[in-house]
Amino acid sequence: MDIKRNNNIKIEGGMSSMTDLVFLMLIFFIIMSTMSRQTLPVDLPSAKPPVKPSNANSPVEIGITVDGQYFFDADRTKFYSYEQLEPILNAKMEEQKEKNLKISGDRNTNYESVLQVIALAKSKEWKPVLTYKQD
Repeated sequence: MDIKRNNNIKIEGGMSSMTDLVFLMLIFFIIMSTMSRQTLPVDLPSAKPPVKPSNANSPVEIGITVDGQYFFDADRTKFYSYEQLEPILNAKMEEQKEKNLKISGDRNTNYESVLQVIALAKSKEWKPVLTYKQD
């Protein structure tokens, strides 16, 4: 004799209400954590501001235009020829400790103009660095 039970009660719970509850609790704790900022009372020491680095460590920047004109430190108001360049460059490099020379040439600059500056830097035992734009 097979007795069937008429127990049609499902034990499964609705997951959507559970996820809603967890989501609301998460929002509540996030908001509450941002509202309460408790910090420990700490007496911080005072210090002098750091010494600004001198220009002696930054390299001398020289730019070369398409026409073969030279300019210093992105100042495109004063242009120099190669003959005027050497004495000015000597004076600027005297202030340098590391003797770094940053050379920025235009894409269409005459190759000879760049090589003249590199040759001058090598003859004076300066350290020329060429800059370029990455594509």
